[in-house]
Amino acid sequence: MCGIFGYFCKSQVDIQKVLKLLEILEVHQYEDEKKPVGGHGVGVCFVNDSGVAMLYKVGKTNSSPVKDLSLVKGLSEASSRIVLGHVRYASPYLIDTIEYSVAAQPYKAECIGFSEIISVHNGKVKNYKHIRKDLSREHSFQSESVKLNDSEVVPHLFEENLMIGFDEVTARERTFETIQGNNTAVLITQLEGKSLLHILHKGKTRGMHVWKNEKGEIILCSREKPLLQVFGEFLGENDFEKVLSIEWKEDKEIQQTYDLVHTY
Repeated sequence: MCGIFGYFCKSQVDIQKVLKLLEILEVHQYEDEKKPVGGHGVGVCFVNDSGVAMLYKVGKTNSSPVKDLSLVKGLSEASSRIVLGHVRYASPYLIDTIEYSVAAQPYKAECIGFSEIISVHNGKVKNYKHIRKDLSREHSFQSESVKLNDSEVVPHLFEENLMIGFDEVTARERTFETIQGNNTAVLITQLEGKSLLHILHKGKTRGMHVWKNEKGEIILCSREKPLLQVFGEFLGENDFEKVLSIEWKEDKEIQQTYDLVHTY
């Protein structure tokens, strides 16, 4: 079970500020929670000024994965209006993959030639092997160089639904219906010059909280307290209001889609 952060605003945010939040999220743990949110890997994906999605990931290290990622060349002065971040705590059946960056998220799916999908996921897709088997041959999985990560089937399943010919909302609905288990997924799609944000929550997970303002800007995070520590002042100054709150272990099904046109 992992932690997710997303930033989709008109103003650029320093990636180092995002990493500060991820460092707090990485060790966040409620008193009755057996495991922290992260510690087994970290990744961040952001869209640069040229519209290119830049992806940086590291696996489990001897110290904090987030601290190690913050030292990577290219992140010291980077900023963006669109950012997805993820801290990983691996499921037991994937514990042997934690040292590999290919097992960390976000994941990118761009196998069918007309779309790009960036995703982060928290939970366990119980039927991930069945989904992988049923996907067409066009799909290439980064994690399979070590061991298939169930999280990576989510963006490729979404992509497959687009390839079949469904619109994005229908593709989201079919993806939601197909995956089994307790899952949260956040996906950014870039299709025909248009970017959309999709949020899926099914069952009980680490949680999901979403803030939005009248400008259409969105910030989201698996945990509220770490988010407020770093972005609380920004939320207040820009009139954000919470539009979704799902607590840890709260059983709730949610599907949402937002147009990201305001971020350009």
